[in-house]
Amino acid sequence: MSLLIKGGELVNPDGVMIADVLIEEEKIVAIGRDLKVPTAQVIDAKGKQVLPGGVDVHVHLPWQAGANISMDDFAVGTKAAAFGGVTTIIDFVIPEADESLTEALGKKLTTARNSAWVDYSFHLNIRGDVAGKIEEIPELVKKGFPSFKIYMAYEGLRQPSANLLKAMKAIAEAGGILGVHAEDGPLADFLTQELLSVGKTDLQYVPQSRPANCEIEAIHQAISYAKALGVRLHVHHVSTAQGAEMIGTAHRDGFPISGETCPHYLLFSEDEYTGDPQRASHLVCAPIIKSEADRAGLWQALAGGSLAMVATDHCPFTRKQKEANLNDFTSVPGGLAGVETRLPLVYTEGVVKGRLSLNRFVQVWATEPAKVFGLYPQKGIIAVGSDADLVILDPEQKSVLRASDLHMNSDCLPFEGSEVLGMPMTTILRGEVIIEQGQLKPANPPGELVSRFINA
Repeated sequence: MSLLIKGGELVNPDGVMIADVLIEEEKIVAIGRDLKVPTAQVIDAKGKQVLPGGVDVHVHLPWQAGANISMDDFAVGTKAAAFGGVTTIIDFVIPEADESLTEALGKKLTTARNSAWVDYSFHLNIRGDVAGKIEEIPELVKKGFPSFKIYMAYEGLRQPSANLLKAMKAIAEAGGILGVHAEDGPLADFLTQELLSVGKTDLQYVPQSRPANCEIEAIHQAISYAKALGVRLHVHHVSTAQGAEMIGTAHRDGFPISGETCPHYLLFSEDEYTGDPQRASHLVCAPIIKSEADRAGLWQALAGGSLAMVATDHCPFTRKQKEANLNDFTSVPGGLAGVETRLPLVYTEGVVKGRLSLNRFVQVWATEPAKVFGLYPQKGIIAVGSDADLVILDPEQKSVLRASDLHMNSDCLPFEGSEVLGMPMTTILRGEVIIEQGQLKPANPPGELVSRFINA
């Protein structure tokens, strides 16, 4: 059956227009005024905004942090994404040190199959035996998995510089893209041990354990290496204004680089860590939240294009997990819920408060993530021929974010009690209404694996 969305305010990166959208067989087939299809199901979108479905390129479903495992598995996380207007996510494949990328990917694909409520793909993390893993890269890129990740921090995940260079070379030759967790791991480990050695273990010392120069130094190194080897580079969860500007400068110079930030870096500052320890524990993440000046600088970088997108690093834990060791910041699992709340938070703090134009919001919400990671124009835009992935929101609808009302398995939402505008009303995935007025519509998960190919 055809689906006809009537009279909405269609928002794309290059403009806004009042128009109808006709959908047939999962695709957008026509955009125009006063479209008439007598047999179509009609959604009245007058007075509402119609956006491309969100693309969140950084979620963990789930993630192991020491003895703790984050709370959202693939089914829960993708369902929460759907309620948040997100129609495509990219999760991570993190193999065991002695496990091949292909084996680990196969396990993830098995888990995701028949449990995804939105479309999905995976980044592949390179750890352990680099020599064996880089041999797999060309074939994985050909199969539609062109993005890889390397951690520059965390013992057991971090790769030394020599291995980082080898991986960059292999990814560049295969036509892929490398994402980095850009923190200077040895420096962070050293500073953490220095704090612990003098008994500074409370949460107020978290910012001192991973200061701004941890990220800045790592971003500088990653850019230098990537330029030397000609690899496309993406910097995950940028938390510093200086790091964002370094990325922006390299991009303006013509280097293929992109960066993302996350809602928590845009909404909070490190002052939160000196207050109530329970609330401080809810905001522990890596990179750690930085200064008020960094927060302001990240908004400027996002508006001006130095940062391409907002992702979430979605990784929710429970209050019990977060608050179990308030006197030892190294034992607090790092991660926050975010996949369901990205739209209302960034829309409210960005568009409503004048930090982002509506068109720029759509770029950082959907279009640029899709372009950078090989999903565009199938995803990320409202255009004839594109997948009919759409979210309809009422820009005047006020809501209060409460963990108990949401679908992520977290009871310690850092944004608890925040008043927002622009909650999604309807989410459409490849022409199928999956969320309508806060209700899940399909009986079974409709999400599919999406093959991705990076444009030259």
